[in-house]
Amino acid sequence: MNLFLMGAGFNADAGRIRTPYGADCHYPLVSDVGRLCFGIEPGTVLCGKSIEDLFADAQANHNDAPMKSLTDKLMEADYYLATALATAKDSNCYQQFFEAFPGSNLLTFNYDSLPEICLFQRRAWFPEDGYGVPVKTEIEAEGILPSVRISRSLILHLHGSFCLRSSEFEIQGNPRRDMGWLTPLSAPRFAFDPDCISHVFTPYRRVLPVLGYTAADARVIAPVPNKGSQLGQAFVRAVYQRATALVAGADVLVSIGYSFNVHDRLSYGPILHALNSSTGKRLIIVSPGAQNVADRVATEFENISVTAVNKSFKQWADQQFPF
Repeated sequence: MNLFLMGAGFNADAGRIRTPYGADCHYPLVSDVGRLCFGIEPGTVLCGKSIEDLFADAQANHNDAPMKSLTDKLMEADYYLATALATAKDSNCYQQFFEAFPGSNLLTFNYDSLPEICLFQRRAWFPEDGYGVPVKTEIEAEGILPSVRISRSLILHLHGSFCLRSSEFEIQGNPRRDMGWLTPLSAPRFAFDPDCISHVFTPYRRVLPVLGYTAADARVIAPVPNKGSQLGQAFVRAVYQRATALVAGADVLVSIGYSFNVHDRLSYGPILHALNSSTGKRLIIVSPGAQNVADRVATEFENISVTAVNKSFKQWADQQFPF
Protein backbone atom coordinates (compact mmCIF):
# COMPACT_ATOMS: atom_id res chain seq x y z
CA MET A 1 0.00 0.00 0.00
CA ASN A 2 1.31 3.46 -0.91
CA LEU A 3 1.94 6.07 1.77
CA PHE A 4 1.90 9.80 1.01
CA LEU A 5 2.90 12.93 2.93
CA MET A 6 1.10 16.13 1.91
CA GLY A 7 2.23 19.73 2.24
CA ALA A 8 0.76 23.02 1.05
CA GLY A 9 1.97 22.35 -2.50
CA PHE A 10 -0.58 19.54 -2.81
CA ASN A 11 -3.25 22.26 -2.93
CA ALA A 12 -1.35 24.54 -5.32
CA ASP A 13 -3.06 23.18 -8.43
CA ALA A 14 -6.60 23.42 -7.05
CA GLY A 15 -6.96 26.75 -8.87
CA ARG A 16 -9.44 29.52 -8.15
CA ILE A 17 -13.18 29.95 -8.47
CA ARG A 18 -15.66 32.68 -7.68
CA THR A 19 -18.06 31.99 -4.84
CA PRO A 20 -21.78 32.83 -5.23
CA TYR A 21 -21.11 36.09 -3.39
CA GLY A 22 -18.27 37.02 -5.77
CA ALA A 23 -15.27 36.29 -3.55
CA ASP A 24 -12.06 34.94 -5.04
CA CYS A 25 -11.79 31.43 -3.59
CA HIS A 26 -8.47 29.55 -3.49
CA TYR A 27 -6.13 27.70 -1.16
CA PRO A 28 -3.57 30.25 0.07
CA LEU A 29 0.11 29.37 -0.25
CA VAL A 30 2.97 30.83 1.77
CA SER A 31 3.26 33.69 -0.70
CA ASP A 32 -0.38 34.62 -0.03
CA VAL A 33 -0.30 34.40 3.76
CA GLY A 34 1.55 37.66 4.42
CA ARG A 35 -1.12 39.71 2.68
CA LEU A 36 -4.06 37.61 3.89
CA CYS A 37 -3.13 37.46 7.56
CA PHE A 38 -0.95 40.53 8.14
CA GLY A 39 -1.73 42.95 5.31
CA ILE A 40 1.83 42.71 4.00
CA GLU A 41 2.29 43.17 0.27
CA PRO A 42 4.68 40.85 -1.62
CA GLY A 43 8.25 42.13 -1.65
CA THR A 44 7.90 43.99 1.65
CA VAL A 45 11.03 43.75 3.80
CA LEU A 46 10.14 42.14 7.15
CA CYS A 47 13.32 43.19 8.99
CA GLY A 48 14.57 39.62 9.39
CA LYS A 49 11.22 38.17 10.46
CA SER A 50 9.62 35.20 8.78
CA ILE A 51 5.88 34.61 8.42
CA GLU A 52 6.26 32.08 11.24
CA ASP A 53 7.77 34.82 13.44
CA LEU A 54 4.77 37.04 12.73
CA PHE A 55 2.36 34.30 13.81
CA ALA A 56 4.43 33.78 16.97
CA ASP A 57 4.29 37.52 17.72
CA ALA A 58 0.51 37.50 17.24
CA GLN A 59 0.21 34.50 19.55
CA ALA A 60 2.35 36.20 22.21
CA ASN A 61 0.09 39.28 22.01
CA HIS A 62 -3.09 37.15 22.24
CA ASN A 63 -4.04 38.31 18.76
CA ASP A 64 -6.02 35.53 17.09
CA ALA A 65 -7.02 37.60 14.01
CA PRO A 66 -4.24 36.21 11.73
CA MET A 67 -5.18 32.59 12.45
CA LYS A 68 -8.88 33.37 12.02
CA SER A 69 -8.17 34.95 8.62
CA LEU A 70 -6.23 31.87 7.52
CA THR A 71 -8.89 29.51 8.88
CA ASP A 72 -11.73 31.36 7.14
CA LYS A 73 -9.92 31.31 3.79
CA LEU A 74 -9.10 27.61 3.98
CA MET A 75 -12.60 26.61 5.06
CA GLU A 76 -14.09 28.75 2.28
CA ALA A 77 -11.88 26.85 -0.18
CA ASP A 78 -13.01 23.54 1.30
CA TYR A 79 -16.67 24.51 1.01
CA TYR A 80 -16.60 25.76 -2.57
CA LEU A 81 -13.42 24.70 -4.32
CA ALA A 82 -12.78 21.22 -2.90
CA THR A 83 -16.42 20.28 -3.44
CA ALA A 84 -16.25 21.50 -7.05
CA LEU A 85 -13.07 19.49 -7.67
CA ALA A 86 -14.43 16.34 -6.02
CA THR A 87 -17.71 16.38 -7.96
CA ALA A 88 -16.49 17.72 -11.33
CA LYS A 89 -17.60 15.70 -14.38
CA ASP A 90 -14.33 16.49 -16.16
CA SER A 91 -11.47 14.68 -14.46
CA ASN A 92 -8.81 16.76 -12.69
CA CYS A 93 -5.47 15.98 -11.06
CA TYR A 94 -7.08 15.30 -7.67
CA GLN A 95 -9.61 12.84 -9.02
CA GLN A 96 -6.82 11.20 -11.04
CA PHE A 97 -4.68 10.87 -7.93
CA PHE A 98 -7.33 9.13 -5.86
CA GLU A 99 -8.21 6.87 -8.79
CA ALA A 100 -4.54 5.93 -9.28
CA PHE A 101 -3.87 5.14 -5.61
CA PRO A 102 -7.07 3.65 -4.10
CA GLY A 103 -6.78 2.59 -0.50
CA SER A 104 -3.59 4.58 0.11
CA ASN A 105 -2.99 6.32 3.42
CA LEU A 106 -2.17 10.02 3.63
CA LEU A 107 -0.21 11.98 6.21
CA THR A 108 -0.73 15.72 5.95
CA PHE A 109 0.62 18.87 7.55
CA ASN A 110 -2.28 20.83 6.01
CA TYR A 111 -5.28 21.97 8.03
CA ASP A 112 -7.82 21.78 5.21
CA SER A 113 -10.14 18.92 4.25
CA LEU A 114 -9.48 18.66 0.51
CA PRO A 115 -8.44 14.96 0.64
CA GLU A 116 -11.35 14.03 2.93
CA ILE A 117 -13.87 15.77 0.69
CA CYS A 118 -12.55 13.99 -2.41
CA LEU A 119 -12.54 10.58 -0.72
CA PHE A 120 -15.88 11.10 1.03
CA GLN A 121 -17.48 11.70 -2.36
CA ARG A 122 -16.12 8.29 -3.37
CA ARG A 123 -17.34 6.74 -0.09
CA ALA A 124 -13.74 5.72 0.56
CA TRP A 125 -13.37 7.78 3.74
CA PHE A 126 -15.63 8.35 6.74
CA PRO A 127 -14.95 10.43 9.85
CA GLU A 128 -15.68 7.60 12.29
CA ASP A 129 -12.29 6.00 11.64
CA GLY A 130 -10.73 7.95 8.78
CA TYR A 131 -8.74 10.35 10.99
CA GLY A 132 -6.82 7.43 12.47
CA VAL A 133 -8.61 7.68 15.83
CA PRO A 134 -12.14 6.70 16.90
CA VAL A 135 -14.40 9.71 16.33
CA LYS A 136 -17.93 10.33 17.56
CA THR A 137 -20.34 11.39 14.80
CA GLU A 138 -24.02 12.22 14.43
CA ILE A 139 -26.19 11.67 11.34
CA GLU A 140 -29.09 13.84 10.18
CA ALA A 141 -30.80 11.09 8.17
CA GLU A 142 -30.25 7.36 7.83
CA GLY A 143 -30.17 5.49 4.54
CA ILE A 144 -27.88 7.90 2.68
CA LEU A 145 -24.62 6.31 3.83
CA PRO A 146 -23.70 2.63 4.24
CA SER A 147 -24.81 1.24 7.60
CA VAL A 148 -21.26 -0.02 8.17
CA ARG A 149 -18.77 2.75 7.48
CA ILE A 150 -15.14 1.69 7.27
CA SER A 151 -12.61 3.94 5.56
CA ARG A 152 -10.39 2.46 2.86
CA SER A 153 -7.91 5.31 3.36
CA LEU A 154 -6.71 7.10 6.48
CA ILE A 155 -5.97 10.84 6.46
CA LEU A 156 -3.72 11.68 9.39
CA HIS A 157 -3.56 15.41 10.17
CA LEU A 158 -0.20 15.88 11.87
CA HIS A 159 -0.89 19.54 12.69
CA GLY A 160 -4.59 19.10 13.50
CA SER A 161 -7.82 19.50 11.56
CA PHE A 162 -10.45 22.23 11.65
CA CYS A 163 -13.15 19.54 11.68
CA LEU A 164 -12.14 17.59 14.76
CA ARG A 165 -12.65 18.50 18.39
CA SER A 166 -10.97 16.69 21.27
CA SER A 167 -11.80 16.40 24.96
CA GLU A 168 -9.66 15.13 27.84
CA PHE A 169 -12.28 15.73 30.55
CA GLU A 170 -15.91 14.88 31.27
CA ILE A 171 -18.50 16.35 33.63
CA GLN A 172 -19.44 14.26 36.66
CA GLY A 173 -22.51 14.96 38.76
CA ASN A 174 -25.36 17.29 37.77
CA PRO A 175 -24.20 20.90 37.51
CA ARG A 176 -27.77 22.17 36.93
CA ARG A 177 -29.34 20.73 40.06
CA ASP A 178 -26.50 20.30 42.48
CA MET A 179 -22.80 20.27 41.73
CA GLY A 180 -20.71 19.14 38.79
CA TRP A 181 -17.00 18.65 38.46
CA LEU A 182 -14.49 17.86 35.74
CA THR A 183 -12.83 14.47 35.74
CA PRO A 184 -9.89 13.53 33.50
CA LEU A 185 -10.72 10.84 30.94
CA SER A 186 -8.62 7.69 30.79
CA ALA A 187 -8.18 8.39 27.06
CA PRO A 188 -9.02 11.47 24.96
CA ARG A 189 -12.31 11.52 23.09
CA PHE A 190 -12.74 12.99 19.63
CA ALA A 191 -15.84 14.41 17.94
CA PHE A 192 -16.59 15.34 14.34
CA ASP A 193 -17.51 19.02 14.19
CA PRO A 194 -17.01 20.45 10.67
CA ASP A 195 -18.43 23.80 11.81
CA CYS A 196 -19.31 26.00 8.80
CA ILE A 197 -18.52 23.32 6.21
CA SER A 198 -20.91 20.72 7.67
CA HIS A 199 -22.98 20.59 4.46
CA VAL A 200 -19.94 19.29 2.59
CA PHE A 201 -20.25 16.09 4.64
CA THR A 202 -24.03 15.60 4.41
CA PRO A 203 -25.73 13.74 6.11
CA TYR A 204 -23.30 14.23 9.01
CA ARG A 205 -24.11 17.04 11.39
CA ARG A 206 -21.99 18.75 14.01
CA VAL A 207 -21.42 17.01 17.31
CA LEU A 208 -21.90 19.93 19.66
CA PRO A 209 -19.72 20.18 22.77
CA VAL A 210 -20.86 19.45 26.31
CA LEU A 211 -17.97 21.49 27.68
CA GLY A 212 -16.65 24.80 26.32
CA TYR A 213 -16.53 25.33 22.58
CA THR A 214 -13.17 25.30 20.79
CA ALA A 215 -13.13 27.48 17.67
CA ALA A 216 -11.82 25.94 14.44
CA ASP A 217 -8.66 28.08 14.41
CA ALA A 218 -7.71 26.78 17.87
CA ARG A 219 -7.96 23.11 16.82
CA VAL A 220 -4.76 23.25 14.78
CA ILE A 221 -1.10 24.00 15.43
CA ALA A 222 -0.33 27.57 14.42
CA PRO A 223 2.53 28.02 11.90
CA VAL A 224 5.04 29.35 14.44
CA PRO A 225 8.82 28.62 14.49
CA ASN A 226 8.68 26.44 17.62
CA LYS A 227 5.72 24.08 17.65
CA GLY A 228 7.05 21.94 20.49
CA SER A 229 4.36 22.64 23.08
CA GLN A 230 1.55 22.42 20.51
CA LEU A 231 2.72 19.00 19.33
CA GLY A 232 1.59 17.69 22.71
CA GLN A 233 -2.11 18.15 21.92
CA ALA A 234 -4.17 15.00 22.45
CA PHE A 235 -5.23 14.52 18.83
CA VAL A 236 -1.76 15.30 17.47
CA ARG A 237 -0.13 12.80 19.85
CA ALA A 238 -2.55 10.07 18.81
CA VAL A 239 -2.11 10.80 15.11
CA TYR A 240 1.69 10.81 15.31
CA GLN A 241 1.63 7.42 17.01
CA ARG A 242 -0.44 6.01 14.15
CA ALA A 243 1.57 7.84 11.48
CA THR A 244 5.02 6.75 12.66
CA ALA A 245 3.83 3.13 12.81
CA LEU A 246 2.64 3.36 9.20
CA VAL A 247 5.89 4.97 8.06
CA ALA A 248 8.03 2.40 9.84
CA GLY A 249 6.18 -0.34 7.95
CA ALA A 250 6.36 1.35 4.55
CA ASP A 251 8.82 0.64 1.74
CA VAL A 252 8.57 4.19 0.42
CA LEU A 253 7.11 7.52 1.53
CA VAL A 254 6.07 9.93 -1.24
CA SER A 255 6.03 13.58 -0.20
CA ILE A 256 3.90 15.92 -2.32
CA GLY A 257 4.35 19.68 -2.05
CA TYR A 258 6.04 19.64 1.35
CA SER A 259 9.14 21.82 1.82
CA PHE A 260 10.58 20.22 5.01
CA ASN A 261 10.92 23.78 6.29
CA VAL A 262 13.60 24.25 8.96
CA HIS A 263 10.88 25.64 11.26
CA ASP A 264 9.18 22.22 11.05
CA ARG A 265 12.05 20.00 12.20
CA LEU A 266 10.13 19.02 15.33
CA SER A 267 7.18 18.10 13.11
CA TYR A 268 8.82 16.10 10.34
CA GLY A 269 11.64 14.69 12.49
CA PRO A 270 9.58 11.80 13.97
CA ILE A 271 8.28 10.91 10.50
CA LEU A 272 11.73 10.68 8.94
CA HIS A 273 13.17 8.88 11.96
CA ALA A 274 10.40 6.29 11.51
CA LEU A 275 11.25 6.05 7.79
CA ASN A 276 14.91 5.58 8.73
CA SER A 277 13.88 2.46 10.69
CA SER A 278 11.80 1.05 7.81
CA THR A 279 12.90 -1.70 5.44
CA GLY A 280 12.83 0.47 2.32
CA LYS A 281 14.23 3.73 3.72
CA ARG A 282 13.05 5.54 0.57
CA LEU A 283 11.70 9.07 0.32
CA ILE A 284 10.35 10.53 -2.94
CA ILE A 285 9.91 14.33 -2.93
CA VAL A 286 7.52 15.78 -5.53
CA SER A 287 7.60 19.57 -5.86
CA PRO A 288 8.91 22.21 -8.30
CA GLY A 289 11.95 22.76 -6.05
CA ALA A 290 12.35 19.12 -5.03
CA GLN A 291 16.09 18.81 -5.69
CA ASN A 292 17.10 21.50 -3.19
CA VAL A 293 14.82 19.98 -0.57
CA ALA A 294 16.10 16.47 -1.33
CA ASP A 295 19.74 17.56 -0.96
CA ARG A 296 19.03 19.09 2.45
CA VAL A 297 17.02 16.13 3.74
CA ALA A 298 19.66 13.67 2.50
CA THR A 299 22.26 15.57 4.52
CA GLU A 300 20.12 15.36 7.68
CA PHE A 301 19.17 11.68 7.21
CA GLU A 302 22.09 9.96 5.51
CA ASN A 303 20.61 6.46 5.59
CA ILE A 304 17.44 7.44 3.73
CA SER A 305 17.48 7.22 -0.07
CA VAL A 306 15.98 10.51 -1.25
CA THR A 307 14.77 11.00 -4.84
CA ALA A 308 13.66 14.36 -6.25
CA VAL A 309 10.80 14.70 -8.73
CA ASN A 310 11.02 18.33 -9.84
CA LYS A 311 7.40 18.76 -10.85
CA SER A 312 4.25 20.39 -9.55
CA PHE A 313 1.48 18.05 -8.45
CA LYS A 314 -0.44 18.62 -11.69
CA GLN A 315 2.64 18.03 -13.85
CA TRP A 316 3.24 14.79 -11.97
CA ALA A 317 -0.40 13.79 -12.49
CA ASP A 318 -0.20 14.58 -16.21
CA GLN A 319 2.64 12.04 -16.46
CA GLN A 320 0.59 9.44 -14.53
CA PHE A 321 2.47 9.73 -11.22
CA PRO A 322 5.86 8.10 -11.95
CA PHE A 323 8.17 7.39 -9.00
